[in-house]
Amino acid sequence: MARLLKEMKATGSVQEKVKAYNDANREVAILCNHKRTVAASHATSIEKMNERINGLRYQAWRTKMMMIDVDPKIKKKKGAEYFERPEDLDSEWVKQHQDAEVEEMRQKIIKKFEKDNEKLKADGEKEMKQKELDERLEKVEELAAKYKKENKTGKIEAEGKGPTVEKLEANVEKIVQRIENMKIQMEDKEGNKEVALGTSKINYIDPRLTVVFSKKFDVPIEKFFSKTLREK
Repeated sequence: MARLLKEMKATGSVQEKVKAYNDANREVAILCNHKRTVAASHATSIEKMNERINGLRYQAWRTKMMMIDVDPKIKKKKGAEYFERPEDLDSEWVKQHQDAEVEEMRQKIIKKFEKDNEKLKADGEKEMKQKELDERLEKVEELAAKYKKENKTGKIEAEGKGPTVEKLEANVEKIVQRIENMKIQMEDKEGNKEVALGTSKINYIDPRLTVVFSKKFDVPIEKFFSKTLREK
């Protein structure tokens, strides 16, 4: 491991550096025959990560469309291709994703309302009535109506305070970076599904080497060791 870390030239984002470390750790784990059975939840976990990535891709596309709402001329400047929705995110996928978002918001509001009422009851105060919940749930109906309008008109109104093309473009870049980081995480997770990295990292690799890597490449040590292990 010492040789691998010495030869390593970890560049890019923090997530890319973490993957480079895990790749080196994987070599050690394979040499030491630290295999494990693929977890039953692995496929589900990868599927959820894919769903999150697609959700971010959709978010990036919506943000690009908001740029057109702010400045219609930007489509000609950037080129129509920049604003095209990814082909695999078809109308059926979009509708399912929107419905899931609306339902997720609904459940969050209901759970928050119930939790608030539990606290009021515990404090001996009067609980909120159904009317309060209905008012809170109006946001859900507003979101559903907004999506319905977008699907019908094909236009997406800019959101946020004082939206500008520059701000929206910066948001797109941030979303794209999140997508790239998630893809790296997913690739890392897939590559490690049959290897027990924790065994080699904790029992066979001198933790000082990991600390050296952390400092050399400016990666938080929390990315490698849990709080319990750090305290040890």
